[in-house]
Amino acid sequence: MKERHAARCFLIENGKVVVTRYNEKNSKSGYYEIPGGKIEEHEYPRDTAIREFKEETGMDIKNLTYKGKMILEYPNRKFYFALFRINTYEGTPQDFEENTSQWIEIPEILKKKKRLATILLLEKPYISYLLDDENKINIYVKVDEDENILETNFETSGDGINPELQNYIETEIFPLYERNEPGHGIDHIHTVINRSLYIAKEYEVNKNIVYTVAAYHDLGHYINPKIHEKLSADIFMKDNKIKKWFTEEEIQIIKEAIEDHRASSNHEPRNIYGKIISTADRTIKSIDLSIKRAHTYTINNLPKMTEKERIQKVYEHLNDKYGSNGYAKTYLYDEEFEKAKAKFVEALRDKDTFIKRIEKVITKMEEK
Repeated sequence: MKERHAARCFLIENGKVVVTRYNEKNSKSGYYEIPGGKIEEHEYPRDTAIREFKEETGMDIKNLTYKGKMILEYPNRKFYFALFRINTYEGTPQDFEENTSQWIEIPEILKKKKRLATILLLEKPYISYLLDDENKINIYVKVDEDENILETNFETSGDGINPELQNYIETEIFPLYERNEPGHGIDHIHTVINRSLYIAKEYEVNKNIVYTVAAYHDLGHYINPKIHEKLSADIFMKDNKIKKWFTEEEIQIIKEAIEDHRASSNHEPRNIYGKIISTADRTIKSIDLSIKRAHTYTINNLPKMTEKERIQKVYEHLNDKYGSNGYAKTYLYDEEFEKAKAKFVEALRDKDTFIKRIEKVITKMEEK
């Protein structure tokens, strides 16, 4: 049986949904479908969703929520759909040579005789799971060649972390971050964990691995910041207690992800978990907070510098990292980071003004 992996994107607003209708040149002429398409080799489902939605509707979409998967089985072929809900969009549905696209009332599309099986997810109770932020859908649908539904199996799943694993990390691992300077302390780790799990919602990944990579990724920073990613991976590998929750293959995946997370790394992370943690680790809460972290680092690690030299060093570091050609990059789409970095790039363009901003932040730090 032939298999194909694809993505489908649900844009729902005010009781309406964006759908496509195939024109005469398509084998499914006259049928309505949810926009989406084939996942190309080496392409992540989320990227497919954005690309295909643009190609089929002319609309730009972003801020997607991964909602699970649908297996659709025909007599001689099987489709695996990654399902996404669209939260932000620009433009209006357009017409193309092979298909037209439009907003349509959900009750109306459900009455259409010619509709493909993915539209089933607009029915109750499935649509409620598309619209919430808690659960994911896992649905199997068997159809004949005329799109008649022969069989369905449906379940939902949440994003829970193994409670025993979580308890171990919270009680045994988190306290170790007291050894790090504040910029890589426990507050930073909690931020990266939350961002990692948020990003991971859009991918078919093991959340226990995501959580563990984020929890261990900076443990070696207090020993040597320059090679902390390797030291953190070594600490993880020497922790025999953590290994009972993972297979040998998963342990290797976690090790590689920790090693590959660093922003200045000269190679792309080797697995999806490394890309998630690397992306989540690019946190810019504010420009002033980044200045504080960089200044604290220079005080702790470059004590012989004068105040003027420290200010220059802070500017150079932030420009190297977040400037227009900065090394801080993400491997997965992260709207929050892209917006924050754009503000950073703009601020760094005027060096004199930015230097004065550094001086002002430092003065406030000293006053406290």
